[in-house]
Amino acid sequence: MCQSWVNASEKYSWRVDLGRFERAADYPGYFNRVIRPANVVAFESAFRTAVNEAGSFEIAGEVCFWKNYGAFQARNKVTQELLTYLAERANWDRFVRAVKQVSANPSSDSLVALQSACSQPSGFATPITFLAFHKPTEYPMVDKHIANWWRVHKAKYGFGDSPKFSQRNDGWIRASKQSWNAHIAWKRFCCDYAVRMTKNCGLNWRARDVEMAVWEAQKGGVSLNALP
Repeated sequence: MCQSWVNASEKYSWRVDLGRFERAADYPGYFNRVIRPANVVAFESAFRTAVNEAGSFEIAGEVCFWKNYGAFQARNKVTQELLTYLAERANWDRFVRAVKQVSANPSSDSLVALQSACSQPSGFATPITFLAFHKPTEYPMVDKHIANWWRVHKAKYGFGDSPKFSQRNDGWIRASKQSWNAHIAWKRFCCDYAVRMTKNCGLNWRARDVEMAVWEAQKGGVSLNALP
């Protein structure tokens, strides 16, 4: 019953060398390690600590680079733009407030505030990543692989009436109210299946763990069982 989920989870292999950021040397103490699957929870925790305990802005840049690592032509630019923006203390403080607000009270308006607070008014996947890193027990990440899986498989898991993500022709998710509503449904699914994994499989999964298994399943063409 659980094996397909466990197998997909064990295939998770997103490995990011933060040192490949082209301006890594400008940020001593940061962009100096490799994030492997075994390090992801600690990486999330470091971001959460920085947000909750008045830490420094550079960790947000690391998360941004990690998220966009596969976008070879854009990852340096988008990360540097974020770092330049958040280096101003007022902007970092605004970012921290926005992350906390959308985490505590998810709404399309609070997402718009977060997009603005990280200087990505048209961004979706990266702002959502900050939310997921802040509260991984409740909020999953999203990208085109997740959006594609959700569109095809959501009905199988009892979410047939839920909205799809709004996607461009290349699969990238558009920032829109529809995409936000789809994300809230996707969040409910991930939270639901985290509970089911605990009850049926004895595994203490979070929403993020469900998301990572789905991400690998979509990329690898793995069929995931519907759990009771």
